[in-house]
Amino acid sequence: MRNIIREANLFVGSLLNSKLPKSMHFHNFNHTLLVFKAVGEIGGHSELTDTETISVKLAALFHDVGYTQVYTGHEEVSMEIAKDFLSERDVEEEIIQMVCGCISATRFPQFPKDGLGMIICDADFYHFSLPDYELYAERLRKEWSENLGKQYTDKEWNSLNLKLLTDHHYFTDYSRSDLEKRKHHNIITLSDELLEGD
Repeated sequence: MRNIIREANLFVGSLLNSKLPKSMHFHNFNHTLLVFKAVGEIGGHSELTDTETISVKLAALFHDVGYTQVYTGHEEVSMEIAKDFLSERDVEEEIIQMVCGCISATRFPQFPKDGLGMIICDADFYHFSLPDYELYAERLRKEWSENLGKQYTDKEWNSLNLKLLTDHHYFTDYSRSDLEKRKHHNIITLSDELLEGD
């Protein structure tokens, strides 16, 4: 089953790099690889079976492929692409269902129903905890501008990000103890920037 992850990685990389609009500055293959890495890290601190580990890793690879066809509601398309890919390779139905369940859980706002959903949701917002979070935020700002026509002043954008980070909570024990602390540094940085702007 390890081969299916390698195959999926190649398939998703090729699909995103060839079919994703150039306006996808945030939701691109680099984001997919970061989420894939993060599910490995977070999942490694959870007691997962081999089947669960493979499922959540596959879900991480496929969770944003729907952006190749639609922006809003891309999760449904992502699930269909994942289902088709995995069915063609005779992957067990149990794994396909777990993969689709994980992709569905990444819909915003997040309401994961099980442990695997919690892992991928935390991984999808792993960048909240990174020291260069503001670079990721700027990529998303550019993406929203070009795809959704949303424009923000620096102050509006920082306020939106501060609210997003403050309202957000990680789900897994590992993320709550580790990522939450790192995310807090970004909350302080954004708060300071807003105060300086006043």
